[in-house]
Formats: sequence, C-alpha cells, structure tokens
Amino acid sequence: MEVGYQIPTTALVLIGLMLSFTVVTTWMFRRQKTSADYYLAGRKVNSFINASAISSDYLSAASFLGVAGVAFLYGFDGIIYALGFFVGYIALLLFLASPLRKFGRYTVPDFVSERFHSKNARVLGVIGVLFVSLFYMAPQMLGAGKVMGLLLNMEYGTAIIVISCIITVYVTVGGMKGTTVNQLVQFWILFGAMFLLAFIPFVIKGFTYGDVVQFISEFKQIDPATGKMFDGAAYTSPAYWLTNLKDTLSLLLALMFGTAGLPHILVRFYTAPDGKAARRTVIYVLLLIGMFYILSPYVGHVIRYVYLQGKAMGLSPHLGSWLAANGKNLAVPVAGSYFGGQILMGIVVAGAFAAILSTVAGLIIACAGAIGHDLVVNVLNPDMPESTRVKVARTASIFIGLLGIPLGFLAENMQIAVLVGLAFAIAASTFFPVLVMGVWWPKMTKNGAIAGLLTGIIGSFAMILGKAYLPTMLQFKNPGGFVMLIAFAAIYIASKLEYAAKGEAALPHDTKEVMAILHGPEQS
Repeated sequence: MEVGYQIPTTALVLIGLMLSFTVVTTWMFRRQKTSADYYLAGRKVNSFINASAISSDYLSAASFLGVAGVAFLYGFDGIIYALGFFVGYIALLLFLASPLRKFGRYTVPDFVSERFHSKNARVLGVIGVLFVSLFYMAPQMLGAGKVMGLLLNMEYGTAIIVISCIITVYVTVGGMKGTTVNQLVQFWILFGAMFLLAFIPFVIKGFTYGDVVQFISEFKQIDPATGKMFDGAAYTSPAYWLTNLKDTLSLLLALMFGTAGLPHILVRFYTAPDGKAARRTVIYVLLLIGMFYILSPYVGHVIRYVYLQGKAMGLSPHLGSWLAANGKNLAVPVAGSYFGGQILMGIVVAGAFAAILSTVAGLIIACAGAIGHDLVVNVLNPDMPESTRVKVARTASIFIGLLGIPLGFLAENMQIAVLVGLAFAIAASTFFPVLVMGVWWPKMTKNGAIAGLLTGIIGSFAMILGKAYLPTMLQFKNPGGFVMLIAFAAIYIASKLEYAAKGEAALPHDTKEVMAILHGPEQS
C-alpha cells in the first residue's frame, strides 16, 4: 500500500450501506413469474420513479466521472460531451418516446422485427444491441476499477472482477423490478454527490466560474499529467471546435442522436404504463439530467484550478499524483477528498459506484432481452413456456454480466467519456435512423430496415476498429454522425428501390394499422 495512504472508512461504510440496500431489494423482488416481469417490471413503473431510474441508468461513469474528467483535461472542449448527452433527450422526447411505448413490445429488435415482419431484421437488431451495450459496458468497468484503486489501493484487475460479480448477481436475481428500485436510490446518491461537489466550492469557498476560468486562462507551465506545456488560453477557448469542424460535428451528432438509440434507455419506456406516461417521464428526465450537466463541467474546471495551484491550495501530494496520472477519470473523487475530506469522499465514491452499478445493470437487462427474448425465444423457440423464458433471461444476464471482466481489462488505459462516446456513435448510426424512419415514414420497407442496420453496424465497426486502415479524410475521432447520415441514406435508397420494383407490395401489409397505433390515441 502507498506510503501515507489511509483507507477512507467513511466511503467504505457508505458503499457498504448502499450494497446492503441493493441486496435487500434484490431479495424482495426475486420472484418473476413472467418474462414481462423480468424485462419490464410488469409495465407498471410510474413516471417519477421511471425518470429517476432512467437518469441513473443514463448518468453512467461517463457522466459522473467522465464529463468532469474531460473538462479537467481539455477545458472548454469537454463541455461538448455535457451538451451532447443532454440534448439527446430532446430528440428522444420529440421523435420516439411515446410511439415506442404505444407499440408495446419488449425490446428494440422487437420493434424492428414486428414493424417489418423480418427475422433477419430482428437478428441484426440483436447484434446491434450487443455491439452498443458491450461498448458502453467497457468504460463502466474502467470507472469501477479506477475508483476502487483510489478507494482501497486495490489492483485494477481485482476491482473489475469484484464489481462484475456483484452487479451480475443482483440483476440476475432481481430483474427489472429490483433494478428499478435500486436505480431510483442510486440516482439520488449520485446527484446529491455532484450537487455537494459544486455547492461547496461555489457557495462556501467562493470559487466563481468567472474567477476560475480567468485564472486558468492566464496560466502556463509544463503539465505533469501530459508532460507538455499547459496553455491556459487554449484550455478555456473552443480551439478544437474551431480547428476541426468535421470531428466536432460528427461527435455532437453521435452524442445527441445516440441517446435516442441506446437500447438500455429505450427499453425503459416499455416499462411505462402508456405513451403519456412515457412522454412525462422524458420531461422529468430532462429536468434531472439538465441540472446534473450544469454542475459536472464546473467541477472539472474547479479541480483543474486547484491542481494548477497545488501546494498554494493545500493539495496533498497523494491527490496531486492521482490527478497527474488519472485526472481524466478521477477528477471527481479527488475533488470530493479535497473539498470535504473523508465524508465527501465517501459520498462521491458512493455516487460513482451508484452510477456504475445502475448503468451496467441496465445494460445487462437490455442484452439479456436481446439474447433471451429476441434470439432464443422469438427466433429459435417461439413456443417456449414462460417459466423457461425467465430461466433463459437469468442465464443470459449471467453471461453478459461476466463479460464485463474482459471488457474492463481491454478498456484500462482509455478515457471514460471518450469510450462511451463511441458507444453513442454505434447507437446513433445503427438504431436511431431505423427507429425514426420506421416510426415516421410509412413508405419504409423491410429492405430499407435491413440496409440501415447493416450500414450502421458495419460502418461503425469499420470506422472505429479499422480507423488506421482508412484514408485520412475518413478518420474520425468519433464517426457516429458521419455513419448515421449514411445509414439514413441507405434506408431511403433501399426502400425506394424495393418500392419501385414491387409497388405497394413492398410495404408491410399492416403499415396503416401500425401507423395508427404509433401516432393515434392511446389504446384502451
């Protein structure tokens, strides 16, 4: 253990209480008679509870640790992530929340398959769900490993294994009901932690945003975190925005519209009682996460302000070294320790754990639905009895949960918000075009849906993992916006070609009825 390091007992106590609550809740909701109970909590979650659970699901390690971390590391440019993450919910409210709930199925592949009557579209939807969710899970495990290292001086690999096992157990046993109650509590823990992190420096210490930014803008020195000259003027101005418009626009489009394509977020709208409740839920979510995204960039800038002054601000060598080595991911817990000692550190670390637990739980439920409901039941064995379907759901949850271990190892040296941004890129280019066109364009055909899904999956895969092999003009830091536009074009062209060849026969036979359900009044 590092010399001079003390285990923050307050943090351990708070995390222990939160985990104890999780265990009790999981045990209370261990019985699920049907797959609808397991995946959707019986479709009976009220708007405020659902909004808190969705906010907890959405405010992942990327939001709780990553946004402030990017603001700490890159300054003004880090605010782009907060802006994109927030605006995405407006697109979700306008285009998808109510129609999807009115359609009344279990998962995103359900919608694609039953809207166009295609098993191939369902299988592609399952691939898309897994692709998005596993990319999203990796940075959550990264956040868990880093926070456990700061908290207990624990080895990164050990932390990944412990956290993965905890989450897998409570999701597998509690299903969506247990997960929803846990996420409700976890949201208010993480929101309260971020509120305190902003309240103490702003109100008690008097660190106004203007004073902080002015000091940083005039500061120049070698940055221990990067080994390069730190130019405060560049840090506090939108340099990246102005010098690389292509990458910035693609990133913003990915963050904004990727939100409306995230499977673990979309599935929660199926838990609402009806379309009105789904719309009301999104409005509550906008209020909750809007307040959060105002606070988190401020915290990132304030801890950079403290870091630059170092000894003059009383920053301990231990916390200074953590910021130099891991500020991109650990600015928030370090800020907690600096501004509030063990007590605030405990609350903040509990908030970070809450963010990680709730998001990974939502991802496991979404992936279990894709594997258990969409693939095993609807493609391989439609006549499977309900009791067996619940067992399949639990088995799929265990499989996905344990995948978090290798994903955490692969993500160890990456930045959380940047990695989550890539998951948003896949969601924006894979699901958002297909869902929006499927909901709002009556002349979209089965071939159009398949073309859109294939373009999104293959395009994002190639441009993220095969970036080094592409021409310079096709290399994006985040290709989501670019691939999304191509996917929209693929849907339109493929649908037009099929319609030209087959006429009205190219359209699903029940298109008018489906459109009436999606955009008509609530069904009684």
